[in-house]
Amino acid sequence: MKIECKSTIELVDGWTPAALRQCIEGARSIVLTAHTNADGDAVGSLTGMYAILRRVAHAELVPMLPDGCPEDLAWLPNTEVILNGRKDTERCREAIGKADLIVAMDVSNLERTGVLATMLQEAKAPRILFDHHENPDRGSFAMVMSDPDISSTCELIFWTMSQTFGIDAIDADAAKSLYTGICTDTGTFSYSNRNESLYLAAARLSQMGIDPMEINHQIKNVFSFNRLQFFGYAMSRLLTAYPAQETAMMVIRESDMERYAVESSELTGLVNEVMKLHVIDCAILIREEEDRVRLSLRSKCKVDVNRLAQRLFDGGGHERAAGATSYLSLEATVEKVKSELGLK
Repeated sequence: MKIECKSTIELVDGWTPAALRQCIEGARSIVLTAHTNADGDAVGSLTGMYAILRRVAHAELVPMLPDGCPEDLAWLPNTEVILNGRKDTERCREAIGKADLIVAMDVSNLERTGVLATMLQEAKAPRILFDHHENPDRGSFAMVMSDPDISSTCELIFWTMSQTFGIDAIDADAAKSLYTGICTDTGTFSYSNRNESLYLAAARLSQMGIDPMEINHQIKNVFSFNRLQFFGYAMSRLLTAYPAQETAMMVIRESDMERYAVESSELTGLVNEVMKLHVIDCAILIREEEDRVRLSLRSKCKVDVNRLAQRLFDGGGHERAAGATSYLSLEATVEKVKSELGLK
């Protein structure tokens, strides 16, 4: 069955399949990276691209993430070779210094690569970007593949790399990673799904020796006992609904997570559970970390959480799913959010 991309991938900075092919085939050492606190689209992009480049590039490949691969995504192919920017700092520094090409994925700017940002900014190697967020920092990259109307960076990679190297460049490992990123960034096709290209990409990937049902199981149904207990505790004790404003807010302290011995990566999907409340349109999860506060924002149809995240803390993402980081105290962060939304 022949499947073609029906949406337009924005061609910026002179990108063409021939230029991308020349850039990749001419490299001998390639660093791959994505954003801090990596989610399914970031890890899927990283491991999917790694699998593709193993087939089409003639280079040493060094994948790295600022905080390493989260445990809940360690089942994806090739995660065992990902360097951790915090734990493997010198190995990352050496690889970046040696690289003659850097491929960044699922980041609108290099600041989102956390502890790797300075190393990547100072690197002499040309940088190329695969991203689907609004307003990518084009000045930091020699080549940009970007389209904010595409569901996920994984979908963007599927179309771009299959157009550049042919569909045979995407093997089962790449397909598993890319399909996972598409699923996680669309809430398993429940948002960010305006274009038919999403379903065409998913259909094609599902034919490449993967098991979509098993992937869905891994994403949604693999919980530790502590994680399941914490979800129950958070929903019953930490959630506040504001029906008049059609908003719900969940505030999580470090002590709450310590009580149940859960890691930050285990909170994936919690904000989506809040969205099941029929009386709300917008859900905000606010989580305390050691030196910052993280926010995850979701909406059903009325609130543009991308713009809300930008107004609050210079965050961003997408119209229905976004994130932000606050360097205020937890209390001050909560008050700023409540003031912005008129919550009492």
